[in-house]
Amino acid sequence: MNIRTFLPLCVAVMLFVHACSMLEPDVEEYADSETEILREMNNNGIPSIAACVFKDEDVVWQRYYGYADVAQRRVPDSSTSYVLASVSKLVVVTAVMQLYEQGLIDLHADINQYLPFAVRNPNYPNLIIKPYHLLTHTSGLAWPLTDSEVPGMFTKYRLDASPPLREWLPQYLLPGGRHYVPSVWKNTRPGERELYSNIGVSLLAYLVEVVSDTTFNAYCKRYIFEPLEMSNTSYAYADLNINNVATLYLGGQQIDFYRGLCYPSGDLKSSLEDFSHFMIAYKQGGQFKNRRILQEHTVTEILTIRNMASGLCLIWNYTLGNWYGHSGGMDGGASYVEFHPESGIGLIVVSNMHHRSVYPRGKIHALMRRISGRYQ
Repeated sequence: MNIRTFLPLCVAVMLFVHACSMLEPDVEEYADSETEILREMNNNGIPSIAACVFKDEDVVWQRYYGYADVAQRRVPDSSTSYVLASVSKLVVVTAVMQLYEQGLIDLHADINQYLPFAVRNPNYPNLIIKPYHLLTHTSGLAWPLTDSEVPGMFTKYRLDASPPLREWLPQYLLPGGRHYVPSVWKNTRPGERELYSNIGVSLLAYLVEVVSDTTFNAYCKRYIFEPLEMSNTSYAYADLNINNVATLYLGGQQIDFYRGLCYPSGDLKSSLEDFSHFMIAYKQGGQFKNRRILQEHTVTEILTIRNMASGLCLIWNYTLGNWYGHSGGMDGGASYVEFHPESGIGLIVVSNMHHRSVYPRGKIHALMRRISGRYQ
């Protein structure tokens, strides 16, 4: 079934809006906002949107719109996992900072102190690269703009079939590596310039693997997902019920599930309910219910602004109005998460098609801000 055929039906009857909130201070305004969300989906062929608002320790509003799978008319619900794209990076910084708390990673040490191969920017071979540089996107590694810039970097691997971090990273980062091209490194000193980098964040995930002596996904399951009761969350499709994962769409067409080389940076799958636990833990200073994944002072360090011009903290981003969050976008998915410490309010919005409407200055994000404002 064509996406643009079924979505007008959603606008007309809103059959697939699931209400899970006990607090409805202004039903008419909510109805208007939700109609606008559905209209925006219809106008842009967005198959589904899952969204929630949380306050303090509770989700106070959540909705699921459209279809997780169009052909099967599968409606998303609280167990449906979406690919979160670059929102995945928030899990990477959490894992790194857990090891930092234990004294196992020094943010200002040479990363080569931990790695089994030596990493340097060939343009500045005498300058060390620190975990701090990777956490602030200032290592000199940047994300290539096209596949021709760093061939193979955008390859899509079926399901979980991408090579392990330990195999591909040295081949791309080290001169003489099988896939090395000089453009993977930029002509900027470590710590000098912010350049957003999926490769750099994947190198951080490999640091976690080396220091913890386990795979990155296994580490996250044991020390982040399980304590936070995130049972529908994993970097690996094999850990999930594939029938509960939202189908990916590109240009109105279904595409196969895939994973990229930089999977820690962009291939986390999680349900709306699960990821609300993660966000609430950050908003609560590192704790969800009675389970602590980070110390409060560590969360404060993570959320300290490192670049006043961009608002970059440690991976997290600060935006005007004192919101902290991150965006994600990929073929087949879009996501945005944020929270506001003073009001205790936060929101999550995810989709199974990439579209800018879920991001700040987009219509769906603006509507979510309007809805969240009712709980401040």
